Amino acid sequence: MKNKIGLILLVITAGLLIAYSGKFTGSSFSDAASATGNVLRVKNAPLFGRADNFVVLAGSGITNTGTTIITGDIGSYPTYATLGGNITLTGTDHGADAFTQAAKTDLDTAYGDAAGRTPVTIATELAGTSPVPGVYNALDGTFAITGTLTLTGSATDVWIFQTATTLITAVNSQIIMGGTAKAANVYWKVGSSATLGTNSIFKGNIMASASITLTTGANVEGRVLARTAAVTLDGNTIVKPAP
Repeated sequence: MKNKIGLILLVITAGLLIAYSGKFTGSSFSDAASATGNVLRVKNAPLFGRADNFVVLAGSGITNTGTTIITGDIGSYPTYATLGGNITLTGTDHGADAFTQAAKTDLDTAYGDAAGRTPVTIATELAGTSPVPGVYNALDGTFAITGTLTLTGSATDVWIFQTATTLITAVNSQIIMGGTAKAANVYWKVGSSATLGTNSIFKGNIMASASITLTTGANVEGRVLARTAAVTLDGNTIVKPAP
């Protein structure tokens, strides 16, 4: 009888382990990446872990010119530079504290996750296109938006754009979310640096290996997260996207 009960418990334990295998990759991350037919569900999106509350995160400082409005937390590690200009911050300036350090570690994990997805290769210029939810890389390693990019889908659809080098948006360019699609579910993995053009409207979370520059009047619903270099601001509005 005891042997029978032990066998039953062993089967139940094994079943639980199989059911939850692959769902936990660390204390801050869950739902291992997968894609079917190049369509992702939100539960399989890269997760920011302790970087989630940050909308501006840098490696070598954050600088600002003009009047900038930021909704969300900010920080820079290992180097922190004093912000200039006029900043209205609704959130916490963590400087280079332990929380920022932890956030940078989790940013690296999210960046690696996004970089490791299997993409479909499309043209560099995204303006005038409406890619379905999925994972994409650029034909020549860089993405550009010189007009309007439209992302239409449901609230659980995810887009991941991968560049080997840069992301550059033009003056007055914009990203429009269609249907019930959310800016929170758009990810930009940038191999070097990102530059957002003057008065551009940008949606999604930028994870740049090096620096991120927002030129005058560029507005972001999302996050600007630079792994190793600076984030440079100039009279911008940056708002953490609704989950």
